[in-house]
Amino acid sequence: MAKKKEFKVPSRKQPIYSCFKVIMRLIYKRPEIINLAGELPDKAIVVSNHSAKSGPPCLDLYYPKFTAKWGAYQMLGNWKSRYRYLRDVLYIQKLHAKPFGSTIKAAIMACFSPMVYKCMKMMPSYPDGRLMQTIKNSGKILDANMSVMVFPENSNDGYFDELVGCFPGFVMLAENYYRTRGEDVPVYPVHYHVKKRLLVIGKPLYVQDFVKEGLDRYQIADRFKEEINNLYYNYVKDYDRKSVKKNKKK
Repeated sequence: MAKKKEFKVPSRKQPIYSCFKVIMRLIYKRPEIINLAGELPDKAIVVSNHSAKSGPPCLDLYYPKFTAKWGAYQMLGNWKSRYRYLRDVLYIQKLHAKPFGSTIKAAIMACFSPMVYKCMKMMPSYPDGRLMQTIKNSGKILDANMSVMVFPENSNDGYFDELVGCFPGFVMLAENYYRTRGEDVPVYPVHYHVKKRLLVIGKPLYVQDFVKEGLDRYQIADRFKEEINNLYYNYVKDYDRKSVKKNKKK
């Protein structure tokens, strides 16, 4: 029986990825950042929309703090696992792309994605009991005074600017950390819009405040869905980059 690989907290130093980021920034331009939260702590849980396939790499590049992230467990498997997820789930199911183009893109992306996921400090997120290991590993990251970023939106029918639902894994992380360490880690809602190149960081909320209200983890996840959507309604939906630039020049 193979020995289980010990989890290591990711390093903030990323010399190889720093070079790769130069190329990434040519693809993903720097967004305007609206920070409603003020000074951000190193240690937090960050919950964001996915913004199609662009959210994770863009947030990795431009979110002001270092984060380790949750990602689809299939993308951390072998080539076949990555290829099938990319083709059948990401491109066809969620992005509603045509099968032929999806097959080609998935085959290419499946070759390079391990390096990208490693650089972005991705951890596997599961829809079953295996998630508890990810939660335990995430607790070690928080212990090291780093943030954990989660993309909890229900995207089974596709990615939308207005989230239709959120899965409660991040709530379980906050609950577990409070139960085992006695600390209610702040959770920051975020909305990123790739086309408008806008990143909005909301004020922190605390899971234990919702627990005291009598909400269960699914209801708490729904409250965070509303907070992320409110960032979209209030700051993103009517945002016009050209108008903002004109006003800055005046």
